[in-house]
Amino acid sequence: MKECPYGEKCYRKNPIHFGEFSHKHLDEIYEKANSNGSYDIPGKYSSELINTQLKLLEKLFPKSQAKVDAVPPAQPESTSKPKIEENAPTPSTSRGGSSQVKDTSNLAKKQKLTDRNIRDYIPVVVERGLMAGKLEKAAPYNMFLTAITDSKPTHTEPLSVTLQEILDESLGEIESTVQINFMVDIGWLLGHYYFAGILAKPLLVLYGDESPELLNISKLKPQVTAIKVQMPTPFATSHTKMMLLAYTDGSMRVVISTANLYEDDWHNRTQGVWISPRLPALSEEADTAAGESKTGFKQDLMLYLVEYKLSQLQPWIARIRKSDFSAINVFLIASVPGGHREGSVRGHPWGHARLGSLLAKHAASVEDRIPVVCQSSSIGSLGPNVQAWIQQDFVNSLRKDSSTVGRLRQLPPFKMIYPSFGNVSRSHDGMLGGGCLPYGKNTNDKQPWLKEHLQQWKSGDRHRNQAMPHIKCYTRYNLENQSVYWFVLTSANLSKAAWGSFNKNSNIQPCLRIANYEAGVLFLPRFVTGEETFPLGNRRNDVPAFPMPYDVPLTPYGPDDTPFLMDYLQG
Repeated sequence: MKECPYGEKCYRKNPIHFGEFSHKHLDEIYEKANSNGSYDIPGKYSSELINTQLKLLEKLFPKSQAKVDAVPPAQPESTSKPKIEENAPTPSTSRGGSSQVKDTSNLAKKQKLTDRNIRDYIPVVVERGLMAGKLEKAAPYNMFLTAITDSKPTHTEPLSVTLQEILDESLGEIESTVQINFMVDIGWLLGHYYFAGILAKPLLVLYGDESPELLNISKLKPQVTAIKVQMPTPFATSHTKMMLLAYTDGSMRVVISTANLYEDDWHNRTQGVWISPRLPALSEEADTAAGESKTGFKQDLMLYLVEYKLSQLQPWIARIRKSDFSAINVFLIASVPGGHREGSVRGHPWGHARLGSLLAKHAASVEDRIPVVCQSSSIGSLGPNVQAWIQQDFVNSLRKDSSTVGRLRQLPPFKMIYPSFGNVSRSHDGMLGGGCLPYGKNTNDKQPWLKEHLQQWKSGDRHRNQAMPHIKCYTRYNLENQSVYWFVLTSANLSKAAWGSFNKNSNIQPCLRIANYEAGVLFLPRFVTGEETFPLGNRRNDVPAFPMPYDVPLTPYGPDDTPFLMDYLQG
């Protein structure tokens, strides 16, 4: 068994992890247990954390057994929920030695722990069958943050959600799914599918990050098809986080989030999730153009999926074409790799230019003094000064609104929310909470101008001050009149690769060069609530306040604050 790479700093509380990795410090404490079952925990450790981890070892490797011969998990009774599927996870029988089952893959090791006790696998468990009601109450925004394991108030917050809830049968009986994501831990994901009762259902996975477990997954799990998205350049990323859920009654649903599909991203990290309404099947006689939303979401989604150039997506594109998307009230804002020019029909199709064209058509007039507020979990190389890309490209697009063209406009201020060293050190997981913040010293040193624009991560109103943000969002709001002009939730970090960069050659038509696949949603008040702005903070005219993921007003960095850098974890 491999040694956990975090060693004594491991903060995990999930049995899946402890079945895959050994922890020398825990093993030593475990072996020296007192006769009454208590443990003498050295003072250098957090006794609460260590005790929790030791309890997991007690369950997985009982003292009555030789530690390397853990008993296989008991099978559930046939009447238990969820039912055992034909391809239910196969238990392994050994912690450190050879397994007695044929499948000795990493995937099998993770799945051996599904002893059918959901609370041993998933830290935040809510009552089944209630998600449809929760989603209805979340209207008209349908935007959630993921529940935080170590923040109990988020477990019952109306606008918190778990992955199990997204798969909940109250939203529909799932017959097949697509998961498009960057990082996919297939063992962890299939564990969730098992507890949702859909393990045997067809699953198509498009992934971006290298994953040996996914290479041959179809041999172990025939219902799973996994395809690594091929990128045109080495530094490009398939970064989208999207789910397509098909139901047995012919309807479907689209989910767009900021979370990768592995344990850490759904543990103590702030993530955003948008869940579409249920999208019923159109009648056989319906026109091919029927079922479109006022935002053109259906057409944009099909055009986006076509860009993958994968035959496995064709049945899903056909299903989307035959589904009624009219209930969707947001715009799809996506990025695809390549060079893109403005067209006569759709205008700019992708990236920040697409966002800018929609704001120019539909956003209420915004005073130039209102900042563009950005927030992401990583920051790209933005150039030697704020003008180079932030102002010339990005803010120049995001400042647009539908006011009369012609009057002289100034560039609005730019603010960037990014966790400081202090934010991370006080997080639920201490310094390891910065594991989702891959911004490095080399990049930061080249853009010292950025610090004057940086803002602390604070989310006390949503009980997430200590849950470091992997969410990415962009907005403009006015504190004086408590209004939000628009809001974007997306997978796209603040980078040229994600949003695109215009060529600077004035002799040719502007071309927006994008490296990544990204996907997000744009909330525009005229389409969501029928008003010019969203309420900020409090309900207005029976319209609920927009569910901001962080506290306002913002808190700027102090003189001694520095952004958290990934190098802190590597040194």
